[in-house]
Amino acid sequence: MSTPVEQAPAIIAERPPVPPFTAETALKKVKAAEAAWNRQDVDAIVAAYSEDSEWRNRAEFVKGRENIKAFLRRKWDKELDYVLRKYLWAFHDNRIAVCFEYEYRTPEGQWFRAYGNENWEFDALGYMRKRIASINEAPIAESERRISLPPGPEGAAGEPTYNSWLTEQGLSDALGAEFPLNNGHANAY
Repeated sequence: MSTPVEQAPAIIAERPPVPPFTAETALKKVKAAEAAWNRQDVDAIVAAYSEDSEWRNRAEFVKGRENIKAFLRRKWDKELDYVLRKYLWAFHDNRIAVCFEYEYRTPEGQWFRAYGNENWEFDALGYMRKRIASINEAPIAESERRISLPPGPEGAAGEPTYNSWLTEQGLSDALGAEFPLNNGHANAY
């Protein structure tokens, strides 16, 4: 009589940087997410999440990598010419808070600009296990667009080149930059 062969548990590799985060490692996570989202690389995005990752995106609740993939594909079927800018807002231990702005157009040609905040929680291996996103958006004219990707290989890397409102408020890629929100409401949309 043969005995069942025991399979070793799958070894899950770390996804650096791992918690606890420093300012530098938290910013690295934010910039990696920004680049993957701008490339709309669903597989790269999903690989950053734990198998059982939970999302709240606006009023939609999503759980698990396969459902996240389906969500992103639906999103980008409706949000064309999508371009995003993310900024590190705060971090502590295994959590990162992000402020972001993105623009897209619908298949009908209407442009939108969205602003929001995300709260991220990571497991010990560096995979995001929770993503809570609150997002507001408003229609804009194409001439009002403020974010772009450069042409060629630089743009293919997903690094946006311009973002006016958040940058004007003092938030930048520089660690330690302040975010004063002075008169921010006037230029928000």
